[in-house]
Amino acid sequence: MMSQDRPNRLSSSDLCVDRVIQKVGKKITIGLPLGLGKPVHFINALYQRAKQDPSIELHIVTALSLLAPKPSSGLEKRFMDPFVERLYDDIPELEYARDVVNHRLPDNVKVSEFFFQAGSFLNHSEQQRRYICTNYTHALRDILALGVNVVGQLVAPDTDSNYPDHFSLSCNPDLSLDLFAALRDAETDTNPIALVAECNQNLPFFGHHAAVPTDTFDVVFETESSDYPLFSAPQTPISNADHLIGFYASTLLKDAGTLQVGIGSLGAALIYSTCLRHQDNGEWKALYQQLNVAQRFPVASEWGGTEPFTQGLYGCSEMMVDGFIYLLEAGILSRKVYPDADLQTKVNQGSPYPEDVNDSRLDQGVVMHGGFYLGPRNFYQKLEKLSAKQRDLICMTSVNFINDLTDHRFGDQRLKVAQRQHGRFINSAMQCTLDGSAVSDGLEDGRVLSGVGGQYNFVAMAHELKNARSILTVRSTRTSAGKTQSNIVFSYGHCTIPRHLRDIVITEYGIADLRGKNDETVYLELIRIADSRFQSELLKQAQKAGKVDPTFTLPAEWQHNTPDAIAEVLDEFQTKELFPPFPFGCEFTDDELKIGKALKQLKAATGTRWGKVKTLMLALVQGTAGNKYEPLIKRMQLDTVDSFKAWLDRRLLVLGLKKAGV
Repeated sequence: MMSQDRPNRLSSSDLCVDRVIQKVGKKITIGLPLGLGKPVHFINALYQRAKQDPSIELHIVTALSLLAPKPSSGLEKRFMDPFVERLYDDIPELEYARDVVNHRLPDNVKVSEFFFQAGSFLNHSEQQRRYICTNYTHALRDILALGVNVVGQLVAPDTDSNYPDHFSLSCNPDLSLDLFAALRDAETDTNPIALVAECNQNLPFFGHHAAVPTDTFDVVFETESSDYPLFSAPQTPISNADHLIGFYASTLLKDAGTLQVGIGSLGAALIYSTCLRHQDNGEWKALYQQLNVAQRFPVASEWGGTEPFTQGLYGCSEMMVDGFIYLLEAGILSRKVYPDADLQTKVNQGSPYPEDVNDSRLDQGVVMHGGFYLGPRNFYQKLEKLSAKQRDLICMTSVNFINDLTDHRFGDQRLKVAQRQHGRFINSAMQCTLDGSAVSDGLEDGRVLSGVGGQYNFVAMAHELKNARSILTVRSTRTSAGKTQSNIVFSYGHCTIPRHLRDIVITEYGIADLRGKNDETVYLELIRIADSRFQSELLKQAQKAGKVDPTFTLPAEWQHNTPDAIAEVLDEFQTKELFPPFPFGCEFTDDELKIGKALKQLKAATGTRWGKVKTLMLALVQGTAGNKYEPLIKRMQLDTVDSFKAWLDRRLLVLGLKKAGV
């Protein structure tokens, strides 16, 4: 199919599959975007065709195949089923992904991913074997090496008057922009490729790099039935510990700087404290002073700031999390960068409107470069409601432009360095070892929890850029099966970020500045911000290994790192409705939040065998409540019970509500 014949617009997903097979044959290696940008109708049709026709050899190469949760049974199922139905019932499911979870892929189909939904395949040996470990910036190279000959992509349709005859890759230009170009360059009569677009009116149209000519694609699937809602990732609650981690991170941001931040409650906590610093600086400073940040952690004074953002921040993040929109609304995401290195250098030097530069260059300023986005429903609504002027400030683009400093067709190294002044690249990790290496994506037995994604890219970039810092946020502890364990550990049999790239690590107990420090200092900096229940043992291990002077003793001021101390610090602020668990809203109703709190209590109480027995006994004795919890009991479909199991579930729920103080 010559370019002048493209695209072939079809209203049947089955016809799209026919055209693809007609062009490339029955040996298909299809690349699908990470996360949101998968063309669900088309890939479902292709997968079903492969299931029906064993002569088709289908290899799906992708990352982050999103599925709605499927709770198993009991109270969790009663709680989650209505919630899941409300959020996902009108969104078609990725059929290959569900079959992967259920071990039902046919022999002629395989699925390889380079990033999992966190924890989703921890005990799935087939997907563990097929996992591809790669940095985000190397994913394009590795996808091409697998022989991809088809790409499917969800796009915003060509209805934007500012970009006639253009689709928008919108949520996922990250790899696709470079993948499309590489595949077209390599295409021959004996090496055919097929690029497939699926239009969805609900996908916001972003221009700049994300807008591509319609004839980029061979086949386009467009019909009203494809306009399904976008898959949402609901907000998760921000705990007290998360809030303090986010607060400490916000002290390290420098006005007129650059920000990258990851997904999850730790990222949301950073966004909240950053907005507080800008919008309610008095309260932010009160906590800063109460924590004695400047004296205890001089790195904050040297590298960060305490004032509102008069010059603003520029976002340069592989993932445009919903927090960037809150920064935009607050007037913080406002530092424009320009696609011209000379102009950018002059702007950095304080000359925002140099007379010797064409005015049209100044009109090309953006405040955000993002590679992909994913978030809650209200995030998509906010994106859709952006004015044309606001949307033009956001450039969705190639991840190889964002995550790397090497020359790219969208900008060379000199431009990238000029744009990314005072970079703060903030990512979360699961554990940190005392030598400064970080564990973010897997376990020491080799099992993969998620993937490295772009974390290594940003950590390495922070060491290359002048005046940039890598900041890893780590919760000091985790609780599993009723047992609390430290996330600051002496050693671990796997690392994502090696110790020679150690920089700044933050827990809820403070900031460890590790860059360029000797090993003894690094070990002590990390022990200092560990939970006090584990500090003595960590110190003993460090001394036994010869890394810390054997005469060193823990200073008294280090030994107050407890959850109670955290709660006490935030209590005064929370009485003013600051640092709430859901500062940016949530998908749960008020009743569901109460029930969720109760179920969390029950989960913690039943983490051990004795805990389960004790909880059951208490439920039998204390699990009555009269009419007090009637609406909550009704929400859990337990207002009438027809079995002993349902009766017991109701008593357990009431016990959990009482323990949660509801």
